[in-house]
Amino acid sequence: MALENNLQTDKITPNGFRKLTGLLTLISTIIFIFLILNNIFKKEEFEPVVEDIITEEENVEDYDDFIFALPSGKLNFYESKDGYELSISEYETICKNTKIITQRSIMGANITDIQAQVLYNDNGNKIDRYSVKWDSNNKICLAEYTIKALQGSTETVTVIGQAKGFLNTGVDTRVYFIKNF
Repeated sequence: MALENNLQTDKITPNGFRKLTGLLTLISTIIFIFLILNNIFKKEEFEPVVEDIITEEENVEDYDDFIFALPSGKLNFYESKDGYELSISEYETICKNTKIITQRSIMGANITDIQAQVLYNDNGNKIDRYSVKWDSNNKICLAEYTIKALQGSTETVTVIGQAKGFLNTGVDTRVYFIKNF
């Protein structure tokens, strides 16, 4: 009798509703399986060193406040009618927190380095890597970039120079002018 009732109920239930119920059951089963697998293979969480957190937070908070206090646009470490002239402490703070070198500054630095200019133009304006570092001995900001080698060649050119100008976008700063050595 119970089997006949189940068969009658199955015939009465619309086909679409049965398919939807099957789909929801399948989705629930998949989610449940992934939750179980996630708990089994869960990686240990990384506990950063407290000193690193303090240093990073101080730099980021101070830097954010500092950037908002400066005018947007060009920030120069030389006397100029165009842009804001930085003091040595402002120059150091911006250098330590700048990570980006603009294409304009790379092209400007390439003008005095013919080998770099030729490779830069030949390889489609590709930069392999770049960095901005504060040299505490000489109290200058060094910008360095390596121009990527052409395909099939191992020739690369590394250009190092003093970052003498930055561009304040309001969100971050970028190297805007490099004086080659």
